[in-house]
Amino acid sequence: MRFIDYLKDHFVYFLIFLFAVFTVEVFVLTDGGSLWVSVYIFIAFFGAYILALFVDFLRRKHFYDVVYKSLEELDKAYLLPEVMEEARFTEGRILKDILETTEKSMAENVNSYKYNNEEYKDYIEMWIHEIKLPIAAGKLTAENNPGEAMESVKEELDKIENYTETALYYARSFSVEKDYIIKKVSLRELVGEVIIKNKKPLISRRIKVDLHDLDISVYSDSKWLLFILGQIVANCIQYVEDGTGVIEFYAAGGREGHALHIKDNGCGISENDLPRVFEKGFTGANGRVRKRATGIGLYLSKKLCLKLGHDIKIYSGEGRGTEVVISFPEGSFYSVIGG
Repeated sequence: MRFIDYLKDHFVYFLIFLFAVFTVEVFVLTDGGSLWVSVYIFIAFFGAYILALFVDFLRRKHFYDVVYKSLEELDKAYLLPEVMEEARFTEGRILKDILETTEKSMAENVNSYKYNNEEYKDYIEMWIHEIKLPIAAGKLTAENNPGEAMESVKEELDKIENYTETALYYARSFSVEKDYIIKKVSLRELVGEVIIKNKKPLISRRIKVDLHDLDISVYSDSKWLLFILGQIVANCIQYVEDGTGVIEFYAAGGREGHALHIKDNGCGISENDLPRVFEKGFTGANGRVRKRATGIGLYLSKKLCLKLGHDIKIYSGEGRGTEVVISFPEGSFYSVIGG
């Protein structure tokens, strides 16, 4: 807040003051008063007025400087009314009252939104759990009635089940901290579960699986990590060739933690697409050609890894296959527990 700006705001009052002083001066001079008395009255009135303006300016400047400083230091600007000091002038008190009323209204709207969001999330989760029953019944019926047509039905039911599972984890991804149990898990066991879950496409497409150096345990949530690995393996299966595809799993450890490597010999990812693979809905050139990519799997994997204190990176090149590395830093367990 600058003094020149303050004077501009009070320009009208200054003109009124000058008019009042001029009127007094005319009255004094016409009533027989001396010129020196007239000059003294002008200097006294003018000095008192400027001093009053300057004192008022300093009071307001201090208040607004503190407000701006508090605003810069706050991570959440909407908390400003909570840290504002009490103003010593009317406009400042009015401003604080307005901000407090606005903050209260915003908090009510946010709470209403959170309630509606939780209600919608609960409905989605309930619907997904309910839809699993007819899917399971359909798969059981297909199993009991073997045939070429039923194999196609089972394949489509597996796709529906995978899509509903992805939807469930997407709904839960906004509140992972309420739905995880961090404990020591075996990478060999988790990788084994993922392979068993994907055995049909692996066998039908004659994709080789190479496992080695997996006797390492890390701190994570087995359910969430299993989902993440499932998304990565599904991508590997999608982009390798039938009969010649290879997916390799191995783990490596070091002073800073452990890492799980998942490599394939598929078509790879172009340099232009690689920086965007974790963006929601991004499918890239290969995803558009294959027409099966949704752009959600890797986005969810990245999001869940960050929430669990892990790191995930992808290394690839067009025609050179793809390598996904999930890192488990030594201190990630404690950082997740701490919030």
